[in-house]
Amino acid sequence: MDHILIKGGYVVDPITNTSDYLDILIEKGKIKKIGKDIKPFAGCQVIDAKDCIVSPSFTDIHVHFRDPGQTYKEDIRTGSMAAVAGGYTTVVCMPNTLPALDDASLIRYVIEKGEEVGLCRVLPAGAITKGRRGKELTEMSLLKDAGAVYFTDDGAPVMDSHIMRKAMEFAGSIGSFVADHCEDLSLSKDGVAHEGEIAAALGLPPLPPEAEDTMIARDCVLSLHTGMPVHICHLSTKVGVEIVTWAKAMGAKVTAEVTPHHLYLTDEEWLDFDCKAKVSPPLREHEDIEAVRWALASGIIDFVATDHAPHAHQEKMMEHHACPPGMIGLQFALPIVLELVRKDYFDINRAIEVLSTKPAEKIGLKPPQIKEGEVAELTIFDPTESWEVTEDVIYSKSKNTPLLGRKLIGKVKYTFYNGKIVYKD
Repeated sequence: MDHILIKGGYVVDPITNTSDYLDILIEKGKIKKIGKDIKPFAGCQVIDAKDCIVSPSFTDIHVHFRDPGQTYKEDIRTGSMAAVAGGYTTVVCMPNTLPALDDASLIRYVIEKGEEVGLCRVLPAGAITKGRRGKELTEMSLLKDAGAVYFTDDGAPVMDSHIMRKAMEFAGSIGSFVADHCEDLSLSKDGVAHEGEIAAALGLPPLPPEAEDTMIARDCVLSLHTGMPVHICHLSTKVGVEIVTWAKAMGAKVTAEVTPHHLYLTDEEWLDFDCKAKVSPPLREHEDIEAVRWALASGIIDFVATDHAPHAHQEKMMEHHACPPGMIGLQFALPIVLELVRKDYFDINRAIEVLSTKPAEKIGLKPPQIKEGEVAELTIFDPTESWEVTEDVIYSKSKNTPLLGRKLIGKVKYTFYNGKIVYKD
């Protein structure tokens, strides 16, 4: 249909500084008119957005779509379906595939598969080191030319500080950046759950927070001395927040993300010994959750990234030491962020910033905007609708989340990508 009229929604766009009840007329995929009381006309599809918020669509710079090599867990089609159901139209796939995304042909493969599916913009991150083994840098300039938006060995930390320094310098010199999975393997060893009362009571191998904190400190110091950017993946500790606060105050080019699960779930999820609670970094204690929530509110943590990590059912049924870490998250980020709005950590404008504007800017994309003349990339959501997380509402191939059976508040109703409706609830 050539014309779509979105009626009566509360439009929120941090870029255009819009917070108002407005109608939006879309003509042939572009926003033709924004105003009050736009009248419907013959041949125009009308979307009733009463009680809904209309925002720019979301960007997630940290997902795992498992293609190539592990498509029994997820593939680019099912991952894209989960993304648009969560309001996302841009995602960045991690390079811990089989083989790793350390070659230009594999970077192009991910982009082309995403375009073939056509539901959202699927971009790859390139590996920092060949095979993600931490020994030898990849040909970063070739990967960037092929379409890699940044560099990470995500899932594996770059343990060698000399390699990490060289990676920062080279990525920065070509206008890109590195992102690090901050974990000192000599400290984490065989740890499973956050080192604290829960792990001790259950006899679970402990994973101390300093395994994360020491690597965050190293990366911040390297960034400060080289003058090059570094991005901290899935920041989860109160001490990590303090280190990033210090680094930013010192002028280091440091950014950080936080996952929905580290904003919402604690290590108490382990109390029934369910390995769906196993994630890296581990679920933390209440004081860590409070720290990352306020850091997100203040801008010390720049935005939300889901670390959507699908695993097969049989893998998550293994013993805690053998089961892989990770949980899905694309469909749960919005309601978890909205809960923080309801609890007055920040307002709806900041919520849209951390889901849409800030992550898009980080990877050098022009953020979606609700503005006349722009291509429609919108998310329409009901901030008060309650829904239960069940396997049949999850679009991912995998269902590995501790949220199964729980009710969340906030539901995506429509997602527009490249001017077209790609998801309707």
